[in-house]
Amino acid sequence: MVAVSLFSGGGGLDLGLSLAGFDFNYSNDEVQYYCDTIAYNFPNCVTEAKDVRDLKGQEIREQIKAERISLIAGGPPCQAFSILGKRGSFLDLRGQLVFDYIRLINELEPEAFIFENVPGLLTVNNGEDWEKLYYNFQVETGYDLHTETLNAADYGVPQIRKRVFVVGFRQPAEFTFPQPRYRDPSSLNLLNQNIQDWIPAKLALENVDGVYNHDIRIHGDRVRSRYEKIPPGGRDKVDHTDRIDPEKPSGTVLVGSKSGGGRPHIHPYIPRHITVREAARLQSFPDWYKLLGTSTAQYRQIGNAVPPLLAFAVGESIRHTLKSLNKKELAV
Repeated sequence: MVAVSLFSGGGGLDLGLSLAGFDFNYSNDEVQYYCDTIAYNFPNCVTEAKDVRDLKGQEIREQIKAERISLIAGGPPCQAFSILGKRGSFLDLRGQLVFDYIRLINELEPEAFIFENVPGLLTVNNGEDWEKLYYNFQVETGYDLHTETLNAADYGVPQIRKRVFVVGFRQPAEFTFPQPRYRDPSSLNLLNQNIQDWIPAKLALENVDGVYNHDIRIHGDRVRSRYEKIPPGGRDKVDHTDRIDPEKPSGTVLVGSKSGGGRPHIHPYIPRHITVREAARLQSFPDWYKLLGTSTAQYRQIGNAVPPLLAFAVGESIRHTLKSLNKKELAV
């Protein structure tokens, strides 16, 4: 099942979908570091560092030599919609890139597409921008659309992270999003009593020494002293960084950097920020998956990624639906 990835970032969405059975033959992101990461971890995938506005569907087809594309996957930049940002939405140039995503869906005509973004997309400008976006997906592509907000913790990710998904099929489809595989311990009821509790963050932070991307940042005495006093689940009042509660899934892994801005979480047992690898563990990236580029670029790739286990769950549902549609097509 040939797949194309746009706005690939660090490849979390691609990785999860590939584990669900999709073969990514082409990947694009405008940042070269991100393409380097994809090329390293997906050696058979054509990677292209290029502005999505300059991409042409026919040129992509020629590069991958595929007549039939099963899936296009992508999450156009979410900063314009995020509740953590200025929520400029479509007034922000980054918010307009989603229309190029729609254009390329029309040019490549995949059997299905998956679009993901932050839940803030649903409420920005009192929901008007979401209605506009959904209308464009519906009218411009003509695909059969299915939408849901999912929490990564429900699918085995040791992190609370919600994402909005739009899945579209070229033919009318009986599609359902995957049912939760783990539960919030505080929400035990008759419907979820037979599934496991959410995975606590502490399990993701064990035995990490010697693993690639585990470069520990050395803090000064003043910062370490401050972090030592923050209880698990608490927040530092100076840099507004959260300390992980080891007995629960972590909060949403943020885009962090050494130069400020959003910062990685504070380790639950050690007075320091978590490393890139520890953040990747909280996102459910396997240890063999290497993040390339500068430390800042690595943190950004992880912080912006879709957790692979969440993408895997959605990908399985898409694959089953496409197989069902293909059987109907053969029967006709």
